[in-house]
Order: sequence, then structure tokens, then C-alpha cells
Amino acid sequence: MTNKEIQQLINKYLEGETSPEEERLLALALQGDDMPEEWKTIRLMLGELTMGEAEYDNIMEQRKEKPSAILIALRTISSIAAIYLVGLFFWLQQTPELKTETAYNQGKPTPPTSYCTEGTPREILTCYLERRKAQPHIYQQLKQKIYENQ
Repeated sequence: MTNKEIQQLINKYLEGETSPEEERLLALALQGDDMPEEWKTIRLMLGELTMGEAEYDNIMEQRKEKPSAILIALRTISSIAAIYLVGLFFWLQQTPELKTETAYNQGKPTPPTSYCTEGTPREILTCYLERRKAQPHIYQQLKQKIYENQ
């Protein structure tokens, strides 16, 4: 808005002929600090309520702008990643059930299934290697069955 238009609105306001919309426009135009002293007094005359309404309208106009496509894509990707991570967390919390058959055991008792599923990864690996050394025939039979099924 030019200075001439602002001055015309001020004159109209002082004569009492402005509409509420024109008062809001005037309040928006008078929001800056670099203006003549007489305009600052008009701003005081408009009052805090009108100035606040104008500032609120200005903020709402800025919010109406649509977000960019990049921002929407980033929000979508981050949402999908969060859902994936939550699902992965719950999937990793499940305890696997080991199914053993008597053909692989050949009548020998098997250790409990939780024997090698608890502890740190190093402890689990150590437990697995100890079980493999204790019962090598079971793992050889498993390898053979897997090879035959391929």
C-alpha cells in the first residue's frame, strides 16, 4: 500500500467514514515503525484491538499457504520410517519357538528352547557353539536335510 493510499484511509478514518475492513487495512499498513509521527498517533487511536485483529489476519493469511511438495514428502517418509521401526521393535520382542523332531534327536533329550535365546549376542553365540560341539550329528543331519530340499 502506498503512502498516498494510507493517507486517504487516515483522512477517511478521521471523518468516521471507514468500514471495519478499511480499518483493518489501515491497521495493517500502520504496523511498521518507520512512519511519520502523525501516523503513530492514528495507530494509537485505532487501538490495540484493531491492531491485534489486523496482526491476527496477517498471520492467518500466511498460514493458508500450502506446504511445499518436499515438506510433504519428508513428512510421509518419516511417518513410514517410524511405523517400520515400531513394527520392527515389536517383531524383535517375540521369542522364537524352536521345533525339534525326534528324527533329528534320535531319542536324545534336547536342552530347553530358552537355553540359547537369552543373554547378550556373545552369550547366545557361545551357547550355540557349545550345543553344536555336544551334538554334532544333529547339525550334520540338518545340513543334509536342507541340502536335499533345495
